Amino acid sequence: MYDLQLMYRECGAETRDDYLRVLANDNGLPIACVRKIAEQLGEREDFGALVLICETRKGQVL
Repeated sequence: MYDLQLMYRECGAETRDDYLRVLANDNGLPIACVRKIAEQLGEREDFGALVLICETRKGQVL
């Protein structure tokens, strides 16, 4: 099993919330929308489906 905290730190974030803020900022999305999607997908998808969804919707209001 992998350590999510280590993965967040590798991306330059201290916590999951910091990581979600970076992901939102990098893709021009509102943090509330990224949090909602992340909540629905669960932590295991933070580096998979969540990233793909954010990149697909880059700059759009969700």
